[in-house]
Amino acid sequence: MPFRISIHDYEIDQLFRRFRYLIGESNWRQRIKKLEEEIRGNTFLRHHILQENDIAYQLNHCSNLARQYGTLPVGRMDLSPVYPALAFVSHCLSTLDRMDAENRTRAIGRIQGAFRNPEDMRALQLEFTAGLHFAKLGHRLAWPELETSGDTYDLLVEDLGPTGLEIECKAVSEEKGQRIPTRQALEFWNLMQRDLLAATRGLHGGLSIVITLPGKLPTNFTERKELAKLVARATLSGHSQIYPQASISIHDFDAQMLADIDWNNAGQGTRELIDSITGATNRQAMVTGLRGGGAVVCVIQSNQDDSLFDAIQKTAKRAATRQLTGNRPGLILFEFEGMSPEGMVSLAEHDNIPGNAPTGLRRWASEFLSNFTDRDHIVGIGFLSRGTMRRPSSNVVTSSGSAYVFPRRDSSQWNEAFSGLFNQESEFAKQGADSLGLSLQET
Repeated sequence: MPFRISIHDYEIDQLFRRFRYLIGESNWRQRIKKLEEEIRGNTFLRHHILQENDIAYQLNHCSNLARQYGTLPVGRMDLSPVYPALAFVSHCLSTLDRMDAENRTRAIGRIQGAFRNPEDMRALQLEFTAGLHFAKLGHRLAWPELETSGDTYDLLVEDLGPTGLEIECKAVSEEKGQRIPTRQALEFWNLMQRDLLAATRGLHGGLSIVITLPGKLPTNFTERKELAKLVARATLSGHSQIYPQASISIHDFDAQMLADIDWNNAGQGTRELIDSITGATNRQAMVTGLRGGGAVVCVIQSNQDDSLFDAIQKTAKRAATRQLTGNRPGLILFEFEGMSPEGMVSLAEHDNIPGNAPTGLRRWASEFLSNFTDRDHIVGIGFLSRGTMRRPSSNVVTSSGSAYVFPRRDSSQWNEAFSGLFNQESEFAKQGADSLGLSLQET
């Protein structure tokens, strides 16, 4: 059975009913219940949790609508906010419909497990995104990890090249390689909040606090609490302090610099402003408004550099040597959750201008592909942006992203069939904006 590449809105309710029956809505209902309890314990977590668990929240909304109306109210209500979840539903059902009973049971278990782990959910969505792309090109697909208990790579394009093309997909979250992940920072700010608010009571101006750790945040609660008290003590003193646990830099700024920011729609300009205030670049930051009209900008960072490419190197090497079989040509695809389609195209355009210094992405990819010792079967490595919803016509909604792919034509398993897979106008998708998601036809 072919992989489904589009759905009509009149099919939505039936697809959701089937998915709810096969997977069990308790998987997202219970997940949301647990997450809401976490948010009540720490309101700082709300935005992060909603982002990390968007599919579960969207399906939970679908369940609520189905209970309220007896069916999903197609045509009576704007359902576009839940289209990503409905695309996921369609992809899951397309895959399950291909399977025998034993493999279907195994795949259902993996789908259910993905609701409990955002990293697993991202991985599953990326596999479906890659499969959809090749299905749109008319290729025949198989999912070895889902459909059998044997091979450990994600996707096989069976009719591409003489023996097919193996693909291993890796979703790269914005947390990848970070010394201080977002959730840890949010939990620390929650722990620090009471002491910090007490220390800044009556403040009318702006106060920048930059906490620099020698490594990572301590995992022990008592140690974290002690660190929070040190920050409050330094704040009360009004001077920067150096402790064995952290260096704490404090200085004033004009709080009016933050007055015109729409915090519900903060973009890159806000990020750059925070960086200019704190002197720290692209770090975890919390901005707190005070009753007296003042504001506190608090940044937490590590003395140790974040190691995105080190983390990607380990992931790619494992994919090449332990997941792809080596018996067929292999392609490794990374999706960067924090990269917009425009950002990915910008990187590729920069690298294609003669005389420009290569981006870090290009340098890393070239170095990785130059090693033939254990990866001669790798015929390319690609980087995908996150997908974004767009409406190319009044009644069609699609998800699209950009791909920046590096071919390896000197591989002994290279075949010209691997050229132009992501962008038909350039060889092997040096850059391109192709449709990397499901099309939904509205009537």
